[in-house]
Amino acid sequence: MSEHKEQIAKQLMEAFFYARRREHRMYSREGKRKPGEIMVLYAIRSRTEKGEPGIMVSEISEKLDVTSPTVTQHINSLEAQGYVERQADAADRRIVRIRLTEEGEKYIQAVNDARLRMFLELVEHLGEEQSVQFAESLQKASDYMFKEFMKRHSSSPHEEGES
Repeated sequence: MSEHKEQIAKQLMEAFFYARRREHRMYSREGKRKPGEIMVLYAIRSRTEKGEPGIMVSEISEKLDVTSPTVTQHINSLEAQGYVERQADAADRRIVRIRLTEEGEKYIQAVNDARLRMFLELVEHLGEEQSVQFAESLQKASDYMFKEFMKRHSSSPHEEGES
């Protein structure tokens, strides 16, 4: 690989990590939820907005690819804040399902509204043409990173003994 391409790759990598760090800071300000909590809220909402009676911790864990104890910590925190509730399954009382409360629904809607405002302002900042180009480039990058690259490199560095 040429030194020039390596420098560009490092610039892309830093831009991705910079954006991610900024997003995390945005959620931690002003008492907002942790990024993991928001992901759990969205996982719950994705299931319950389809009319299902709730989602089990194991299903959230699988959907987000995190451990059940991690999901349980987030659920406990969100329940204490009044955003989610646990309910016994009607068909099998041994199963506990998680649902958003009315406050949880309102919170997710507020997050969606804030995100839309942020991206509308980004369109104003970049302009329509550059915004479309950015969106197309980001989609292409995402497709490559999560489809093509992962196909070719199916084992993670940790599996190969690297750190």
